[in-house]
Amino acid sequence: MATESFGIGFVSCGFITRELHVPSVEYLPDVHVAGIQNRTRDTAADLATECREAGLGDPTVYGEGEVAALAADPDVDGLWVTSPNFTRVDVVDGAIDAIDDGASLRGIAMEKPVARNLREAAHVIDRIEEAGLSHAYLENWPHEPDIRKMRELLWERGRPAGRPYLARSQAEHGGPHSAWFWDGELQGGGALTDMLCHALAGNHVLLSDPERPDGDLEAVAVSADTETLKWSRKRYAQQLREEHGVDYESDPTDDYARATVRYEDENGEPVISEASGSWCYVGAGVRRTIELLGPEYSGQVVADEESSSVFFSDSAGNGEGWAEKQTATSGRMPIDAASAVTGGFVAENRDAVDAFRDGENGMLDLEDGRRILRLCMAAYRAAETGQEVDLRTVDLSTYTPPPARGRQRV
Repeated sequence: MATESFGIGFVSCGFITRELHVPSVEYLPDVHVAGIQNRTRDTAADLATECREAGLGDPTVYGEGEVAALAADPDVDGLWVTSPNFTRVDVVDGAIDAIDDGASLRGIAMEKPVARNLREAAHVIDRIEEAGLSHAYLENWPHEPDIRKMRELLWERGRPAGRPYLARSQAEHGGPHSAWFWDGELQGGGALTDMLCHALAGNHVLLSDPERPDGDLEAVAVSADTETLKWSRKRYAQQLREEHGVDYESDPTDDYARATVRYEDENGEPVISEASGSWCYVGAGVRRTIELLGPEYSGQVVADEESSSVFFSDSAGNGEGWAEKQTATSGRMPIDAASAVTGGFVAENRDAVDAFRDGENGMLDLEDGRRILRLCMAAYRAAETGQEVDLRTVDLSTYTPPPARGRQRV
């Protein structure tokens, strides 16, 4: 590579990149931002300026249709794909085509979810693996310090009593910050694919034996419910129509979802993952609760309880927020300082960089992403049919969730 420092090339510079992935680079030794590609070139240029001012690198800017150029940049060692779900196939195709033409990369890391459905996931993974590239699945929950420590303590000290048998995760906020999230066809679903993919991945890691990296659990069945509780109501549907150009009165996606995954361990004993999430929560940012229970122990992480907060009156509160998914600018609000660290983004990016430097996949790789996506597809199928889905027999390879089957645009 051109430098000893590992150069990250970001594909897209939306909220998750701008507020979490890029700031995490400050904490990564011998890592810099080498390039930024975005469909709106000016947005990429603005983020590149911020990187230079913060001492995070001197990234080259690329615009729409220039993923291949980013992949071919000699200062870029790995691509971090954080672009909208509907772009994933084109992004990977562009990057792999560049490699076929002589570009050199050490790996590709992809933000959750890996794709909109299992057809797209298969295409993406096949192309990356055929090119011989290392890969990582950017799911931050299992990397969060509090969650990792809870898992470590409960498995280590609770093992003599027996393995944990129940994980519960809840994640909700007031709704996505970009228009494409609200469009079921572009996003691939609704709150289920946006929120439950986090909770299902987190639960799976919590329930998996740390001493068995090849896995000791088999997912055998999924039951689920989905509903549109808030955003199809006339007042809120009108808000979405005006702000994002989607029609939630005629074609709503789910803004609430619940799924239960039944596993069996190596001895055939039942292990349960319960996940719920919504876009209906009205509060200061994101609300999450993560629990792990075993025969003689339990642990909990409540992720919305910040140790620091501020208060603004209504007269002073008009302005932009500063916390993720903040839905108000007055009253008492958490100060979400160092969220790149506490949210697990530093740890997941360090893991990916270290793995790519060693020619390996990340702790979570794209096969893990495909497994979580399959659980999401099974949950949509279960909610659609009203019946539990048997994961040992069901074929979801061509399944498309109801919200993603084509929508009437306004």
